[in-house]
Amino acid sequence: MLKFLASVLDQMDLALEHIEKGGVHDARFGLMLTDNAVELVLHQIARDQQSRLKAYRHLDEKFQYRKELEEALGRSFEGKLRYARIEGQVSGEQSRTITIMHSFRNDLYHLGLQYESILPDLSRFYFSTACRFLASFKISWFSYSSNTVLSDRAMKFFPQGAKHFEARPEDFRNACELLDVACRHDKATTIGGLADHMEQAINEASTCLDIIADGIGQRRSRDEVTIDGQTWEIAFTTEGTEFAARTGYQGKTNFELTDWLAKNYPLRFKRDPVPGWERQVKRLRSTGNPHLALEKYHSFMTYTASFRDALYDGATQVEAEIDRQINMRRGK
Repeated sequence: MLKFLASVLDQMDLALEHIEKGGVHDARFGLMLTDNAVELVLHQIARDQQSRLKAYRHLDEKFQYRKELEEALGRSFEGKLRYARIEGQVSGEQSRTITIMHSFRNDLYHLGLQYESILPDLSRFYFSTACRFLASFKISWFSYSSNTVLSDRAMKFFPQGAKHFEARPEDFRNACELLDVACRHDKATTIGGLADHMEQAINEASTCLDIIADGIGQRRSRDEVTIDGQTWEIAFTTEGTEFAARTGYQGKTNFELTDWLAKNYPLRFKRDPVPGWERQVKRLRSTGNPHLALEKYHSFMTYTASFRDALYDGATQVEAEIDRQINMRRGK
């Protein structure tokens, strides 16, 4: 077990080294290392329970979470986290934050630019959350031999005598607490960074709304653009066409379909959503809990993503057409 604990601390210490550099790419690497360490311990929680059930038949006979344990022993991160909650080794608040940060870790491969501005804050917040989760890990057994070799990075967390280790189970908890203090996470910075990034996304969407509303020719209201931006996207999806067929649509053209969807489809936004979004930013800024702030931020970004993407595409098309007309008038 000592070598396992040492490997976890090795990753966490390396993660902190990169996070402390403050750059975007180092923050990305630090977040990934932190997430790896969390997953290692989540899996170990399940493995420890599996070992107990094999060793004690009376426990195996009374065990009620066999399906959940099997899932945790597999490749599902969510299954591992769900089982850790059953074991009482991770709180609901920690679990929600870990879930969101694990999804960010996956998004970094293809949506890295979207989060670059807040990556340093997010990586530090996740590191602190992970340290507190790891510190509460219930070590089921602890042993090592006299010839156990640890890395130099992990060695500093376990005391040594003149000839051999003098490591104790509590050294792991103490090391996690030490790393948490060393990361210097500030909750106000995390909350402010999330609010700033959310506000930036809202401002960009608002600008796109104005560009599309001004358009080419007759000006439309932002409410109209909000409706059209959703119906034109839905009209070309399987979900939209199946909804129309299922609920009595009789038209033939795409224009008729979008008009019908505007009146009948349960759109997410019935009018310009920006004023309401701006109120959400204010509420997020007043949140004193970074876990809750992250949850609100993630919920907003996920819920509005497709609409904001549609606005960006629409504004890009309008600007491209304006440029085309200007170039045509100039004889280009």
